[in-house]
Amino acid sequence: MFACVLTLCYNLFMELYEECKSCLFNSQLKKVERDQSDVEKLAEFKNGVKTLCKNPPENYCAPLLMRDINVLYKRIFGGIIDYSREKKLFNGALLKIEEKIYSEIMSSDNPVSEALKFAMAANYIDFARIADLDEKSVDYVISSAKKAVPDENILKKFKTELSSAKTLCYLHDNCGEIVLDKVLIRVIKKLYPQICITSVVRGGAVINDVTRSDALEVGLEEYANITGNGTDIPGTYLKEVSEETLSTINKSDIIISKGLGNLETLYGEISAYFIFTCKCEHIAERFSSSLWSAVFTFGN
Repeated sequence: MFACVLTLCYNLFMELYEECKSCLFNSQLKKVERDQSDVEKLAEFKNGVKTLCKNPPENYCAPLLMRDINVLYKRIFGGIIDYSREKKLFNGALLKIEEKIYSEIMSSDNPVSEALKFAMAANYIDFARIADLDEKSVDYVISSAKKAVPDENILKKFKTELSSAKTLCYLHDNCGEIVLDKVLIRVIKKLYPQICITSVVRGGAVINDVTRSDALEVGLEEYANITGNGTDIPGTYLKEVSEETLSTINKSDIIISKGLGNLETLYGEISAYFIFTCKCEHIAERFSSSLWSAVFTFGN
C-alpha cells in the first residue's frame, strides 16, 4: 500500500510559474467577461487577480491560485464562476459515444492499453487552460487517443499490479474527461473484477472539475465508489483534503492521478500513475515530451 507524505518539500511542481499566472488570468478573465457586465466589478476582479499573482506565498501553485480566484470572484459577484453549462455539454457529448468506444476497446488485443489512450487524450478538456473549448474538441480528443502511446514499461508494471491489486483509488479531474475515465474503470472492472475502485472527485465546484453530482450524472457509481475530497481546489492538496480521502489514498494498492491539477499537487508526494496532457511548456519539458502530447507515467 502507498503512504502519502504530508510535507511539500519534494514536490517539484509546487511553484507558481509565470506561464501558470498568465494562463489562469487570461482564461478566467475571458470567462468572467462573457458572464458579467458590471464594468466596475470586472475591473475589481481583474486587479484582484493581478494582486494574487504578484506576490504568491511559498509553495503556491496553479491549483491554489485558482481556488483563490474563485474566492475573489465570490466576494465580488456572489456565487462561484459558473461552468455548469460547459460541464453538461461535454459530459453529454462523451456519453453519446461511450458505448461505441467501450465496445471498440474491448474487442481490441490490448483493452487496458487502448482504454488508457482515451483517458490520456481526454485530459485536453480543460477550461482552466483553454477558454474557448466547444464540442469540436471531442473530435480532437478521439483523434488524439488514436495517436497516444502509453509507455510500454510503465504499462507492463501497471498491468502486473492490476493482476494482484484489491483496491484502486482514481483521482479525477475534469467533466467530459470523466466519461473516458469511466471507460477505463469499466475495462479494469471487467478484466480485474477483484479490484474495488474508489473515485475521488472535488469536494466543491471549481472550473469544469468533476464533483459528486457530475460523477453521478455520467453513471460512474455503477463501477466505483464516489467520494468528494473535501476541498474546492482543482487538485488534490494533501494538507487540506478530508481524512477520508487521505485514508483512501493510504490504503489503496494502486493510485491513478488524472490531470495537471492533481499532478502539480501530488507529484513527489505519493506513489501513483499519472495521466495527463502536456498543456504547459514547463510540464512538457519536465517529462521530455512535446506540448499537447498525452502522458502515462509513474511517480513516487
